Amino acid sequence: MTRFNTLATAAPRLARWLATACCLAAAATLCAPAAAEVAIGGFIPLVGLGLTDEYQTFDEDASFFIADPAYSAGGSPLGVGGAHYELALLDTGAATHILTREAYDRFGIASEGLSGTNFQPVGGATGIVNLRINDPMGVYTTGLANRTAAGGDLGLNSATFRGQTSTAVLSAPNVDQWKLPNIIGLPMAAHHALVIRNDLPQVFEQDGRTVRTPQVELRDLGSGGAGAGPGGTDILRRAQLSLNPGTGFIQGPFYLQNLDIGIDLEFNFHDNPQSPTVVENGALFIDVDMTNGADEIRDSGFLFDTGADMTVISTQTAVRLGIDPILDKADFVLEVEGSGGVQGGIPGYYIDELNLDTAGGTFRLQNVPIAVLDVTNPNDPGNVINGILGMHLFNGRNIAIDANASVGQGGAPPALYISDPVTHEARWGNQGPDGAWDAGGEWVAGAAPGLLADAQVVAEGGDRTARVAADALVYRATIAGEAGAKMTVEVAADATLTTYGETRIDAGGAVHLEGGVLDAQYVNLNEGAVLRGEGTVAVGVGPIEGALRNLAGRLEVGGDGPGDLHVIGDLSTLDEAVTAFDLTAAGHDRLSVDRFAFLAGELEVSLDEGVAPQIGMGFELIAAGDGVFGEFDSLDLPVGYLWRVDYESNAVVLTATAVGLQGDYNGNGVVDAADFTVWRDSLGSTTNLAADGDLSGGVGPEDWQVWADNFGNSLPATAAGVPEPGAIAAILLGITSVSGVIRRRRQAV
Repeated sequence: MTRFNTLATAAPRLARWLATACCLAAAATLCAPAAAEVAIGGFIPLVGLGLTDEYQTFDEDASFFIADPAYSAGGSPLGVGGAHYELALLDTGAATHILTREAYDRFGIASEGLSGTNFQPVGGATGIVNLRINDPMGVYTTGLANRTAAGGDLGLNSATFRGQTSTAVLSAPNVDQWKLPNIIGLPMAAHHALVIRNDLPQVFEQDGRTVRTPQVELRDLGSGGAGAGPGGTDILRRAQLSLNPGTGFIQGPFYLQNLDIGIDLEFNFHDNPQSPTVVENGALFIDVDMTNGADEIRDSGFLFDTGADMTVISTQTAVRLGIDPILDKADFVLEVEGSGGVQGGIPGYYIDELNLDTAGGTFRLQNVPIAVLDVTNPNDPGNVINGILGMHLFNGRNIAIDANASVGQGGAPPALYISDPVTHEARWGNQGPDGAWDAGGEWVAGAAPGLLADAQVVAEGGDRTARVAADALVYRATIAGEAGAKMTVEVAADATLTTYGETRIDAGGAVHLEGGVLDAQYVNLNEGAVLRGEGTVAVGVGPIEGALRNLAGRLEVGGDGPGDLHVIGDLSTLDEAVTAFDLTAAGHDRLSVDRFAFLAGELEVSLDEGVAPQIGMGFELIAAGDGVFGEFDSLDLPVGYLWRVDYESNAVVLTATAVGLQGDYNGNGVVDAADFTVWRDSLGSTTNLAADGDLSGGVGPEDWQVWADNFGNSLPATAAGVPEPGAIAAILLGITSVSGVIRRRRQAV
């Protein structure tokens, strides 16, 4: 599931839009402006986070409530039993810094006397929560290339810290209230230039999850693109940013002090602030041009948000681009995970072109995926923003965000600096029918691909197999066939194929897990693609979940015998996807999903010859730890039995209810035109249930779908005739007015 989270804070006089995007999930990395597809999901910039006890009081400085930039760490580090460090999402779309409840406890904020008593409502696309406003402190970050330990307790080189002091942060009062990660928000960008280096990708394990993030560096405001490119080169290409409002950035981030009088008749202005530290009504904006067919928008101000992995446009912007999100069928559908949980049904579309007005080189992309969602304007609360620019546009590039406020000193304006691509293509050499992934001679370049390689594993001239028998790590992997040839990547037991970004399986491509692990930010199965076997698919970025997306391909659970496929993250299937299981004498295939399972498309179940399932016995096909959403649109189930599919809160269970034939409403052993007549004559009945094919307790449109899905099937011992194709066509033509409204087309991404 590609996810973007939309949250807003509303402090007194400080209403702010807070957007955080957890990618989760898919599509292609940006390589060349004119040719490469743009991903549905982008990179997630994570940083290391440390806190100190640094703050000013009214007695020390009359402007004690304004945060001060810090270019090295000072004060005493916070942490139970010593200095503690956490992972955090760098999110310029977030109004302020936010801690999870776990981080609040591990930093020992309460025991240090820095816990506040006031609360801040934080709301967004999926709900509103109240977060605690803590007393001011020092907030420091560094890039994760500067880690000194990982796996358990995170270690960081504190000599590389930069940050700000006298900063009031929010925290979640309880664990269940805040499902998002720690967040470093816009106030940090008001004090430091931010350089996001995809040429220095970091991949490591933390708390049992794979962290994959670009290196993030904090530099002096005004440094622009100097040294921010690959290998420390300068970035010349830049697009102007708008600091809205500019006065908020010039003044600097601040919190609203406490004006209550204590029991000693004294003011303690810094204790229990009335708001977190924010740039007042502040946000970074950038002008965007979009073209879609004959429609276009020019110089539309979009929020620039490093926490959004996906570009979002408002309904009005969509209409101006010739897209009606109410009437037009979506190209894909998203789920949004935010403060209040998960919300589905967010439509997504591809637009023809997106352009940023840049000096130092053009930046123009084609076939760009966008989501349509109306979100609050940070500069004009109550109204809707035109859009949000997501990080998927900059996959495989370095960027620098320099919010240096212009105060008449000349020089470059506030700007976004965009490098050329920093990755390179590595192509499978097709030397023979099969070869080892780590054998350099199997690749065109003569060397096995590394971390900055965009691996193009494409079969040419015949079917090919690439065997992953040892751990392998690449930036991105695309597996596909050409001209009818098939390309299979086999991942052996005890081996892991890891991608920094997307693993994409296209037509003619297949990944076969033989007990191994496929570990990626997100995995996409496109039309004609196959993912099969048993083992593990791990998706996500450290504390941020990712998704295995079956967009239009085939997910075959299990290997030659019954097997288990484990998804660490989310599962999402679209309406053209197939999810397949086998029932055998030795057992049945099972798909276990740690988080959510978003279901649509076709469920296909095969029954081995000679196997007779016990009537009334349930087969748990899917188990989802956080819940099952949606249902399969169509069912392809074994002939000879009547089946019931139960969609439970956390599982999908298949049960054989009787010997018989699905859709055989007159009981003659064959599904034919006569069964349609039975359905038609009893449509709407709750007493005459001969045509209740889905066992819902009534005869409705869904029971026509059961009949249509099984038309032509017969019991093995039945010799009943089947209508000629022309007769079938005549029947279907006679009920087009029904089928047009009863075919359920659920999509989930």
